[in-house]
Amino acid sequence: MHKKALTLAVTGLLAANAQAGGLWLNHWGDFSSARASAGAAAGGDEAATIIHNPATANQLDSSQLFLAAGVIIPDIEFDIEQSNPIVGNDNGGDAGLNAPVATFAYVHANPDSRWRFGAYSAGLAGAGLDYNDDWVGRFQTTRVEILVLAFGATASYQLTDSLSIGIAPQAYYGTLDLDLAIPGPQPRKASLDGEDTGFSYNVGVAWEVSERTRIGLDYQAEVDLDFDGRLKGDLTGIRIDSNTELPLAAKARLGINHNLDDQIGFWFTLGWDDWSALDEVLVALPEIEAGLEKSWEDTYHYAAGFQYKLDHKWEIAAGVAYDTNPVSASDRTADLPVDRQIRYNLGSRYTWSDNLTIGGYLNYTDLGSAEINARSWSGDYSSNSVIEFAINANWTF
Repeated sequence: MHKKALTLAVTGLLAANAQAGGLWLNHWGDFSSARASAGAAAGGDEAATIIHNPATANQLDSSQLFLAAGVIIPDIEFDIEQSNPIVGNDNGGDAGLNAPVATFAYVHANPDSRWRFGAYSAGLAGAGLDYNDDWVGRFQTTRVEILVLAFGATASYQLTDSLSIGIAPQAYYGTLDLDLAIPGPQPRKASLDGEDTGFSYNVGVAWEVSERTRIGLDYQAEVDLDFDGRLKGDLTGIRIDSNTELPLAAKARLGINHNLDDQIGFWFTLGWDDWSALDEVLVALPEIEAGLEKSWEDTYHYAAGFQYKLDHKWEIAAGVAYDTNPVSASDRTADLPVDRQIRYNLGSRYTWSDNLTIGGYLNYTDLGSAEINARSWSGDYSSNSVIEFAINANWTF
């Protein structure tokens, strides 16, 4: 492959890849998701609580198994403000890709022991976009899919009657597939794929202040994705080994739960994501290594919600969450149009028996207008939202 063409491919792939990690998943199908995961770090009464904070396992007196499944349905369409004849005026069409979601969690609890052990599998991050091949942003991306799954083992210990600590070593698996067009006299395409496995961790503290108030603090360490794969394209038909470094920022969540009485409780979360650590995305090939400087800022997360027991069988929950914007319009790219995010959630849960609860929720996420000011085109997203449905079941043993 000619070095100039190779440089163009790397530069284009960098521009597209730099955003593919700016979005942690916030919901895992559990009942706390029905209140936008508000206060989830403070604990819950399902096995899935260990995903939000491993220390909260000590709030469970019996072993539990949790399963959830759902689907994410995005509605994403770009609205062109200005362009030129070179890039054209194709807005990319409906770019959202539907995606299934699934979660597993298990906690082994011996009420006579201060220890709790557990395991879970869940998605940490994911995105899927598929634009028209000739749309105005094709030199940034035409298609991108990224998925990061985590498999965690948890251990928590009750230091005192009210204070617990926990840790969750994680093994993760990530995949990346990205397509884009390469500028030049003749239309050319390139794609990059890759896979990565590695380890990270999650630690937490849970404090039962009183019978009605709980506080939890959770820290998720950075996930250093290092995708070994191939750069492919119709430049010459050659397939070249590649390496793409793309970190998912560390984050912290402080959760608070206060129950007014036996029927109603209020939940709150304050959070921070270290996205300023994403200063560069690196793509390395045998002939060239290149990095793209980014101007990301840390983001802040706020959530509030409530749960209400209608009777001894039914319980409902609702909540709203807000995440600040990590990137300006001049640095934002089209593979993951990240802006400020607002989530609205509503769900319910039914006690089927003494050993089984079932539930579900509906989430609507407003992803903002996500304005993009590229060199030869600009605009924002007239549609940029996600709907998520999920159902769950939790067994107590």
